[in-house]
Amino acid sequence: MESQLLIQALVNGIMLGMVYVLVALGLTLVFSIMEVINFAHGEFYMLGGYTAYYLIAQLGLNYFLTIAAAVVVVGFLGWMIEKLLFRPFRKDLLGAFIVSLGLVWVLQSAAMLAFGSLEKSVPSPFRGVLKVLGIYFSLERLIVTVTAIVLVAALYLFIQFSREGRAMRAVAQDSDAAALQGINVARISSLAFAVGAGLAATAGVLIAPLFFVSPFIGDLPIVKAFIIIILGGMGSIPGALLGGLILGLAEGVGSIFLSIPAVNLLGFVIVMAVLLVRPRGLLGHA
Repeated sequence: MESQLLIQALVNGIMLGMVYVLVALGLTLVFSIMEVINFAHGEFYMLGGYTAYYLIAQLGLNYFLTIAAAVVVVGFLGWMIEKLLFRPFRKDLLGAFIVSLGLVWVLQSAAMLAFGSLEKSVPSPFRGVLKVLGIYFSLERLIVTVTAIVLVAALYLFIQFSREGRAMRAVAQDSDAAALQGINVARISSLAFAVGAGLAATAGVLIAPLFFVSPFIGDLPIVKAFIIIILGGMGSIPGALLGGLILGLAEGVGSIFLSIPAVNLLGFVIVMAVLLVRPRGLLGHA
């Protein structure tokens, strides 16, 4: 019984970790290419949750079509926000910090006006359990985990092998040299911001059936995302993946022995321990 509980906690931890990774990867993309930190990134997660509520709960749309719709709608919003608000503050951490804090307030207030302040529930599109080697797993949580893994793999293939992905890597390494080679740095920055917003929205859709949706649900994921990118190394995509899995597994196993506040504190303890030994993070560069 104890081993079954531990295995289920590990599966839940992997699920949480992969959802955190989707949010953290967007932050990492934007930071590595634009050298700004978007504190309003959690609000894209929130908008993904509301997309799930209205398309799944209200209109009965297919779960995976809802994910695609969230990527398109919220990704386009991210594209426009980058062009209108963040582009003048590229490589300006302080200016972007102030803009993103204002954007948090604007998006949360707009969500309250548009959707109300009451929590909304999204019905689970997948019910039942799956028995593997005598251990029962929630089908819904397994679907979330597999979908998140597929999306992370798709992002990796996009960055490694597509023309736009190679341009992103070039801009992240040296934007001036990339511009001299004919790469449109402004367009690539907008694309990275849109991809990051779409990933965060996808995480919101995936997790919405498991929890409630409200204008403030983006607050905790953005904190987790910052923990992950600091733990893995600022600007490192493999580091974000590693950091997300470490944090998710730590929280999954920790939930067996610790209270919820203690589990939320666990991420900060892990980050402090890692930074004392490796200040640039696990896979970060000096």
